[in-house]
Amino acid sequence: MPHAQPSALAIPEILDSILSCLSHEPCHLAQAIRVNKQWFSSGTYLLWRDAGCEALANIPADRRQIYAAKITSLTFSGGQEARHHEWFQNLEFSSLKHVSLDAYRPANDAPYPIRQYFQPPLESFSLYGGDLDHDLLDQLRHRAWRLRSLLIDSPGRNVEAPFFLDFISRYKSLIRIRLLYGIDHLVTQDLMLHLARRTDLIHLEIGKTCSAQLMRTISTRVTYPFRHLRVIHIALTSAAVSPAVRLMPRLINFRLDVQDAGVGVIDSLSSLSSLRLLALTFCTDTRLSIEDLLSLKKLSNLEELTIVADERYDEAVVTALEAGFSDQHFDDLVSHLPRLRCFNFLVQCTLSGAALLSLSKHCPLLEECNMLQVFDIQELESEARRNKVLFPKLRLLEVGGFCPATPNGDESAEQTPPQELIDLLKRCCFPKLKDLFVSAVDDYSEALADAFTSSDSD
Repeated sequence: MPHAQPSALAIPEILDSILSCLSHEPCHLAQAIRVNKQWFSSGTYLLWRDAGCEALANIPADRRQIYAAKITSLTFSGGQEARHHEWFQNLEFSSLKHVSLDAYRPANDAPYPIRQYFQPPLESFSLYGGDLDHDLLDQLRHRAWRLRSLLIDSPGRNVEAPFFLDFISRYKSLIRIRLLYGIDHLVTQDLMLHLARRTDLIHLEIGKTCSAQLMRTISTRVTYPFRHLRVIHIALTSAAVSPAVRLMPRLINFRLDVQDAGVGVIDSLSSLSSLRLLALTFCTDTRLSIEDLLSLKKLSNLEELTIVADERYDEAVVTALEAGFSDQHFDDLVSHLPRLRCFNFLVQCTLSGAALLSLSKHCPLLEECNMLQVFDIQELESEARRNKVLFPKLRLLEVGGFCPATPNGDESAEQTPPQELIDLLKRCCFPKLKDLFVSAVDDYSEALADAFTSSDSD
């Protein structure tokens, strides 16, 4: 028996399992790797698998390869970190699975080596801004032939559309493709038809606005389009939404940027019964009807619902004021969404504190809530004084603001001081609340927000 422990620790799988228990305690792990060479080899893998590029750059050049071989994820934020590529160009990153590059732009044709990161284990490659070329993409496909996830943002103009279509078509391992901004010249009809035919594609993001005609073309030419697609983020004209929905009936995560207000879009989404996340961003002045909003009741599996205006456009507004969407309608809507965990409802409409009570009643799992309205604090205070927990899991609350309580309509009545009220609400209504934000600039709302910040720092 005295030799049982040493012999067991000599087995790599057992040693790795034991040392992994120290992975969240770097100081103790750093001590453990000094025991012997075997412990050093196993322990440094745990210490270095998620190490940053700056950490590797700080290692003496003659020892960098020891640690480069253990790194599984690298993120470069551009700027000064770009110089690291030249330092690392002769290293072999044999364990690298994930790499993210910000700004691949060689200055004045200067060398900017990044091909050393293209290794067979690589599973995801993200490039945010740069001047891609055909050779670089060819190298990526041939060296990182197991790649599962590809993100390209603002790739420059050097890559031609026919080449890019061939590149994507030949990259059979990809199941997540994200083509974001500055890429309109590459997202052609032929590319979209190819993507629709890929039977293994599960995640797609397209920054280019797609038309109704394109959706109809896909429907006509592809027998089972987007067969296994589960996650999509896409920009569509309003007329394209309905035909697009018919192409993707099995979505569970749908982020949609609606570019115009030509036709209503929300009702056509109600057929996506498997949705767990729906995020609607409207890029122009959009007026929603009561029927539009209540059609979301059919999406009873939703865990996250977002309806917002795109902040990049001054004219973007989402309103249901003219329709008269009220507390009663709001209660009807959320009563059918019991699984909500995240709720971003930035729709202009007239709601009172009763809306928050509706959320508390019907959505007990809610963790994040963001609404535009200014709420009367009296209803919340009344519930708190009855020691009623309204939101047992809520961590973040962001609202337009709060109106002070006026018992029996008497504005001169004594009000509960902000700090005392916040302490009461945190103790009774929001036991797990970590963040409270208000957008209003009135004294009372700001006093409550300041009181919350003060109590949270105590």
